[in-house]
Order: sequence, then structure tokens, then C-alpha cells
Amino acid sequence: MILSKYPYVVHKEILNNMNYSQLFLLSFVSKNMKKFIKLSQMNRFKSIKSIEYECDRTDQPWVHVYHRNTEESIIQIIKRGEDVNGYFQLNVSGKIIDFRFIYGHRYPIASYQPSDKEQVFEFIHNYLLDFFGNSVEYNWQAMDFKIRQGVFIPSIPQLSNVPLCVYMHLFPDRFPSIFQRRPTEFLHMDQVENFFSSSPVLKSIKMSVLLGNQSFNPDSKFYQSESIEIRQDKLSAPAILRHFQGRQAVIECVEHKTSHLIEFVNRWKSGEAFQKLEYLKIEMFRTPRSRFLNAIGLKHIDATKQPPTLIFPKVYNWPCFSDRPNTDPITSHMYVVRATDNRVASIMIRRKKLWFGVWDKTEEEFLRMMD
Repeated sequence: MILSKYPYVVHKEILNNMNYSQLFLLSFVSKNMKKFIKLSQMNRFKSIKSIEYECDRTDQPWVHVYHRNTEESIIQIIKRGEDVNGYFQLNVSGKIIDFRFIYGHRYPIASYQPSDKEQVFEFIHNYLLDFFGNSVEYNWQAMDFKIRQGVFIPSIPQLSNVPLCVYMHLFPDRFPSIFQRRPTEFLHMDQVENFFSSSPVLKSIKMSVLLGNQSFNPDSKFYQSESIEIRQDKLSAPAILRHFQGRQAVIECVEHKTSHLIEFVNRWKSGEAFQKLEYLKIEMFRTPRSRFLNAIGLKHIDATKQPPTLIFPKVYNWPCFSDRPNTDPITSHMYVVRATDNRVASIMIRRKKLWFGVWDKTEEEFLRMMD
């Protein structure tokens, strides 16, 4: 089919019925074709929620376009094998890169040699930025890394405007028997710390932890992540309630100390820590009791008034885990006030769960919402 033979309306209709990987490949025909695709598909590209580099235990990602409630693969980037057949070359942002198709896949495979791996990723990403635009959200999603017996995350390319989101498991090399009260110690904390120290601050960390008495260094970049979701055996390992510097945290734990919860709230109230925090949720084995509520200087909204509801867009909504783009709503008569700027944080406790949400309002502004 020669598109140039058809009028603009027909061109656009044809493009509207092509998937993203087809549009991506068609854009290499000429500069004019690429320009026409971008212009005619402008509204369609605006519906893209995000473009995700998704890899599973490797640094060889599938690149997915997430739009509406579906996802679509547009390319995979892998290390080139020994085979030499079936490749075709494309000029990608000024670099010649080998591509091929694999039977059963509707998207092309880009290949790289280890010596030019970083360049291949960089040039492909620059092309995607130019094609889809830099207003689209880009993320690198590293999935399901099990840090056990020295197996660790491989080197992940650092691309401009692509924050890193990591899902990992930290387990001991040997699980305890039913007669042991504590698990065998996790032996690879230095590898984990090295990963965080050598990476830019992560956008999101999703983690399952069984560390015994170990925790991250207090100055670890782990605590600087914008968002942390963690399932762990103890609340103090890692000690998020003392060192977290990000915006959102969700913690599921078996053990916790009431003193840790009290310390967390009082440090927030004093302005000593957690200046960026907006949302915290803790799921625990038992519900916090009156000792916690009595020790944090709790204030109450008049029982006759309906408290406002606080909700935040998630820093990162893991596509494969949830289709809920927002945090749980917090609606509570209980609140505390920060001394340094008079800001309010609502506290809600229900069914062994505690929520802590920070309003962008002073106490006076907060109370006027219910007048």
C-alpha cells in the first residue's frame, strides 16, 4: 500500500487503526512520515498514561505503552545472540541499530552488543521522547528481584527523565526451621546498599523483607525514595518510621512497638523530620491502643460535624498490581498539628490499620472546611 496515493482523511483513518508498535515502525519511513504520524495522532498520544521499561530479573526490558486501562508492547531491547539472520537495520536518532521480528510477537526486537549497550538504550529512549513527547510519563520498572544467595540486580541504564521503580525481595539464604525463633541472617545487605548508593533516588520501592534484626544504614538512599511499599517482619527493620524522607509509605508488618508510632508522630509534630511526607499507611498485627492516642497530643473535630476526606494520587501506581491510582481515602475526626507551620495531619485507625495524611492547610483553614 502506498499511502501517498490517498487523501489526508484516509491517511489519518489508516493510522488511527494501527497499533503503537506499527506506528513506531512506520515512523522510520521518512522524516515527513514521522511528522505526519505525530500530528495526526496527537490526541491519541495524549491518552497515554505512561511508557514503561519493564524488566524481570534482567536489564533487558519490554517497552510498554499504557493507555486507558490496557497496555501494549512496542519494542523489546535485548542483548544480541550468536545468530546473524533475520535482522534489519534502522537509523534511530542517528545510530544504526539492528532489529528483527520473532514469530508470535507483534512488536520488533532491538539488539545491542555489550560494548554499545548504554548507547543503544540512550538512542532508543531519545527517539521515544521525540516521537511520543516529553509530557508523557516514563518509568523503568525492575520487577521481582530476589536478593538471595548473592543474586542481585544487574546494572540498569540511567536514562534522562526515566525514574527507577524497583520491586525486590530480601530473604535470608536459609529459612528457619519451626524450632527457631529467629530467621537466619540476611548476608547480602552490602550489595543492596551498594545498589541504592550507586543509583539515583528511586521513585518507588516495593519490597518484601525478612531481615531479622538488620536494617539499612540511617543515611541510606533507600529512605530517600519518593514512595515505599514494604511487607516486613518487623516495623523497625528497615526503620522507615525514623529515617524516611519521601512522600508516601505503606507498611505491612507483624511486629511493632507503640513507642515507635508515638516517636514518629511527635517528630512530625515538632517539625524535626518527615517534612515531605504526605501519606502513611501501616497494617499491623494489633490495633494501636489508648497509650498511643494519649501520647501524641491528639485533637478532635466536633462529633456533630462531618470531617473532610483526604486522598492523594499515588506517586507510582504499579501497573501489574493495582488499577487504583489514588491512596486510600482518610476521613477522621482525629488530627494533630505541626508546631513549625500549624499544618494539620489526619489520623485514622480501623481494623488493625493506621493512616496518617498531611493536609496542605493550617489548623484554622482545616477547621473552616467544616463550617
